[in-house]
Amino acid sequence: MFNLETFNQQLLKPRDRKFDLKFLLVGNPGSGKTHLATSYTLGPIYTYMLDKGGEKTIEKQLIKRKEQNVVVRDFSGNDQTFSDFWYQCQQDEKDGVFDFLAENNGIALIDSLTSANMKAINEIAKKSGVTPSGIGKRLDMKKGMAQPHWGQLLNWMLTMVSALQELPCSVIITVHLHTLMNSAQEVVARYPAVNGQFRQIVARDFDEAYLLMGKGSTRTLYFTEKLKYEAKSRVFDNDKVTNVTMDDLANAYVTGQTMIGVK
Repeated sequence: MFNLETFNQQLLKPRDRKFDLKFLLVGNPGSGKTHLATSYTLGPIYTYMLDKGGEKTIEKQLIKRKEQNVVVRDFSGNDQTFSDFWYQCQQDEKDGVFDFLAENNGIALIDSLTSANMKAINEIAKKSGVTPSGIGKRLDMKKGMAQPHWGQLLNWMLTMVSALQELPCSVIITVHLHTLMNSAQEVVARYPAVNGQFRQIVARDFDEAYLLMGKGSTRTLYFTEKLKYEAKSRVFDNDKVTNVTMDDLANAYVTGQTMIGVK
């Protein structure tokens, strides 16, 4: 029977926080996604780099850091497939990498989801023999991606994101921004730059889904809808913050702040 004692046992109470949030960080190229993610200095960063040239951004950050506790697994080359990246993730889990990150306030960084999505498309197309016609050749619709291929892509993406969301450590997934326009060239919406149905549901289960906009040396992080992109935060109440670091976000969360960068 449900009684007062049982009721009290099931009351939701604030818990001691550790930095285990799952972030989706969205922005145009050059907006500072990788820079923000690697501004974290409170623990190690374990990076899966899928964007070409992204390692150079991290190297620039390392010059500024007191502790060079960043590991980069490079999957940006054309010869590296989505499966290569995913097998490495699975092996790292078996080896205890993510438990180590959780115990040491670390972060797993996937940079970026857009490149992971493209690698998955290329791999599915190649294995299925539906690679589009080459340059100078007539388009053959029979060789295009069909519904089962797109279904397989969606399954791969959802499987990957679900697994990353369940890791014991903090996770940052960066993704580029896609602008959807109507026939009058008006902006209808802005989405994460991934394919099909996945772009509309990718932010669903993340703790935090931010929009990062850069102008000169000023970078603004939006926690609510901005420019037809539906950013969200389950942690902070303010709608935006300027020139914040991941250390700031981590410290604010662990200490129970609901506003950040507001005096």
